[in-house]
Amino acid sequence: MHKVLYFALCSALLLQTGCSLKTANAKDINKTELKTTKEIQMRKVSPKMKEYLLFKSKADLSINAVTFASNDAVLTTTNLPTDVSGVSYFIWRTADGVENGKLFSSTEKEEGFSLLFGPKEFSGKRGEYQIEVYGKTITGSDELLAKSTITFQQHVPILMYHAIDDFKGEGLKELFVTPVNFEAQMQYLKDNGYTLLTFEQWGKVNKVNKPILVTFDDGMKNNMNAFRILQKLQDETFKPTATEYVIAGFIDSGSYRLTTDDIKEMVNSGIFSVQSHTMSHADLPKITNFEEELQDSRVKIEQVTGKPVIAIAYPFGHFNEQVVEETKKYYKFATTTKPGQFIEKGQPDEFLLMHRVRISYSTTIKEFAAFVETN
Repeated sequence: MHKVLYFALCSALLLQTGCSLKTANAKDINKTELKTTKEIQMRKVSPKMKEYLLFKSKADLSINAVTFASNDAVLTTTNLPTDVSGVSYFIWRTADGVENGKLFSSTEKEEGFSLLFGPKEFSGKRGEYQIEVYGKTITGSDELLAKSTITFQQHVPILMYHAIDDFKGEGLKELFVTPVNFEAQMQYLKDNGYTLLTFEQWGKVNKVNKPILVTFDDGMKNNMNAFRILQKLQDETFKPTATEYVIAGFIDSGSYRLTTDDIKEMVNSGIFSVQSHTMSHADLPKITNFEEELQDSRVKIEQVTGKPVIAIAYPFGHFNEQVVEETKKYYKFATTTKPGQFIEKGQPDEFLLMHRVRISYSTTIKEFAAFVETN
């Protein structure tokens, strides 16, 4: 284990000599995202670090096609320099950092130094993995030959809430979640290492541990209870975010609805992203005024928040082919009320047909834990 860690620390810096645990800090290097020659010069990094950051492949690393259902993949390295006698693959999960990388060796020279790799090597954790290929030269040194990434798609629970309040006899009881229960559910996510994201952060879903989205429909005033709870739970390590789908035409419409000031406070906190639930909560398959319900609602919300609106929740969960075609003119994401966790499969319009996990008044914490568990 110490040998692997030592190799990881040394290889991350591309030190040929003098590598020691005192001078090579892989964690710090992993957090340094230098991307341009100008930035490299500004940071005054070492020549070896410049070489690493401006790296050009010296061999061909191939990875067989990986689908959302894949549990492993075959890595092969070909067209190697003539002085390379063996190949090692240094691999780490992006979410866990280079310091948790593992070294795998291959002697299958005739098979392109092939390696069968999968999340099983990292306790079954799916997500994005970083791969570095090192060749053993005739002088005995390890030379970086190629770099790439591979992604084993993660399931993403998108939680669906409505009212966060005690039920007082008005409305549909199952649409309510009490503040006490909501706080217990968010505490569960915090205690169990979930990463709360918004649609603006979708590019991170395979780069973080246990990605999850928390969404609220209808823009109810009592969603301020959820906002206060998330504020209370926020600390240096837990950065909660959530998505509020507001009905644009109902903003400032009464004591049960969020006001402009509420929305601005939620957005300016950095916790909430405010997105669209149409202009009037229209049953979209039954309308013809799509521009008003879809585009105008987006524009109005953007005028309030000063932020782009890229997602919508279909009212009642109703949609058809025409609705999807109209929606894609204005939004990148759309959520339904169909039950289940989302996983990217590469299917047409899948980001406009996203399933959600309904959380209700009667949902117990044990049920909640089962709903958010991923594999």
